[in-house]
Amino acid sequence: MSTAKNLSSLVPVEKGSDGELVRDHLEAKHAVAALHQDSFRMLLEAIQDHAIFMLDTGGHVISWNAGAERLKGYRAAEIVGHHFSCFYPEEDRRSGKPDELLKLAATNGRIQDEGWRIRKDGSKFWANVTIAAIKDSAGVLVGFAKVTRDVTQLKQAAQRLADSERSLRQLSRHLLRTQDEERRRIGRDLHDSLGQSLTALKIKLDQLSTSGKCNPSVADKVRECCLLANESIKEVRTISYLMYPPMLEELGLKSAVPWYLDGFSQRSGIRTGFEISSDFDRLPLDAELALFRVLQEGLTNVHRHSGSPDAVVRLYLREGVAMLEISDRGKGLPPVDVECGSQDWIGSLGVGLRGMNERMQQLGGKLEVSSNGNGTTVVARIPCQVSEVATSTS
Repeated sequence: MSTAKNLSSLVPVEKGSDGELVRDHLEAKHAVAALHQDSFRMLLEAIQDHAIFMLDTGGHVISWNAGAERLKGYRAAEIVGHHFSCFYPEEDRRSGKPDELLKLAATNGRIQDEGWRIRKDGSKFWANVTIAAIKDSAGVLVGFAKVTRDVTQLKQAAQRLADSERSLRQLSRHLLRTQDEERRRIGRDLHDSLGQSLTALKIKLDQLSTSGKCNPSVADKVRECCLLANESIKEVRTISYLMYPPMLEELGLKSAVPWYLDGFSQRSGIRTGFEISSDFDRLPLDAELALFRVLQEGLTNVHRHSGSPDAVVRLYLREGVAMLEISDRGKGLPPVDVECGSQDWIGSLGVGLRGMNERMQQLGGKLEVSSNGNGTTVVARIPCQVSEVATSTS
């Protein structure tokens, strides 16, 4: 309102000649324009955390705000008239990047860029830059507006975060490898040590039960012990094979999967089906082991969470990718769990699915989970040429 009162004093109260009216009108327009320019200049000077300045069509600095002086270290008298390429590292100047950015801004209207910039004292900072083309009413380019913001701390924070994620992923891979090695060791110890001891015990009990040297009541107890020893041998063998199945190393997934499904159905009461494409062949051992662990974890989730009476497992190849699919007809998963199921970190279903996903990623593969009220499907994908991927990520 006060601005309007000030401007009203520039308009004549009494009408004079047409020339006077035109003159007064022009004076008023010039005053308004000057007021706007002053207001805009004060606004630019008040902005301290952004470098805001103008360039002519050739890229030379023609205006400079206080934020630019604070960020880049140049006073206006030192930098006005100089080409803005002086803010760029030497390699960018040699490649012609500054002029290329102006061309892109002139063509597209505006561009954004991030990269290293140089202060007056030679120090570097990571800048987020916007360059906008300025055109007159006829569409002719008259210059550029450039806004620069120092985002070095944001970049450093992102790099700390990226390094932490990389370290966590390396730790996860190490833990998975250690887990597999420990499972193999325990499985072999169970089979070779405890299994052999139980076998020797059963032989001795069999000999005792057939010697005829025991009275009938003792003989019955011995026969019961023989049965218990026999069941213990079977249980130890099953546990040792589940820890690290020798069949996987010797014959591959083609034989290990149906063997595992038979045992799973007996233990859980869940019917299983198995389908395998005719062209599915041996994979590198690390890939076969990863898919076998996905099979174990996937069917464990079917047993514990789905309530499904059956499950189907499929092995097939598609465009150079080995795929393991586990599907059930259970109650399905909440949408949030399905969404998390295909991401890096799995939430509510715990370490099992998270380990499955990590195994896929360390071999250049992927884990996908889809679910609805009619069941859940887990698909594990690994490129068939995983040996190079595994080597590069280990």
